[in-house]
Amino acid sequence: MKAMILAAGLGTRLRPLTYKTPKPLLPVKGKPLIRYALDILKKAGIHEVIVNLHHLPKPLKSYLKKQRDFKIHFSYEKKILGTGGGIQKVKAFFGNEPFVVMNSDVIMYPDLKKIIALHQKKKALATMLVRTPKPKETYSQMGISLNGKIKAFQVKNIPKPLKKAMFTGIHVFHPEIFKYFPKKKIFCINQDVYTKLVQKNRAVYAQFYRGTWIDLGTLAQYRANLS
Repeated sequence: MKAMILAAGLGTRLRPLTYKTPKPLLPVKGKPLIRYALDILKKAGIHEVIVNLHHLPKPLKSYLKKQRDFKIHFSYEKKILGTGGGIQKVKAFFGNEPFVVMNSDVIMYPDLKKIIALHQKKKALATMLVRTPKPKETYSQMGISLNGKIKAFQVKNIPKPLKKAMFTGIHVFHPEIFKYFPKKKIFCINQDVYTKLVQKNRAVYAQFYRGTWIDLGTLAQYRANLS
């Protein structure tokens, strides 16, 4: 199985730190953010990865080339294509096999093998790793049925008996997912793909994660988790 790490973002909420350093290279607890993503993949036995680049690509590419435990490919985006467009651009890299896509800016320690196993058991188009939201969190929410199927996506009110959930940053996809991508270059995987799949009751599932999950999207969050 192969994987993609999304690393093309500008890191605007972490400025001025990201004026000279790409967000995935910001150090946290002794290592760059993107290495946390690589460690999740390594533990699952995934060693071939493609990383999309845009903002300050040279230092990020230089660091990744030194990671001898991985075979890393690069996809440079002259213009940011969005999460969906970025995945679409490297479709050929995945071949006709299931694949993993993950963010490069979150600290967590999930068992990716379990997520992949659930994905395969459910014969899912897509499987999202999710978590239970904390009080007052403002992230978009989804509703999960008792059998793990995502029944509501990015809505304000989650009706019972659905369980409220938030996305952690890791997906597993079946290659058939590309049939549901819009015919445009720039698009969001959540708004332009997941929303429609859930509305059509397609096989989109979730697995809950209950471990450490740290979003470092703002300067305050980043500084609070440096050590």
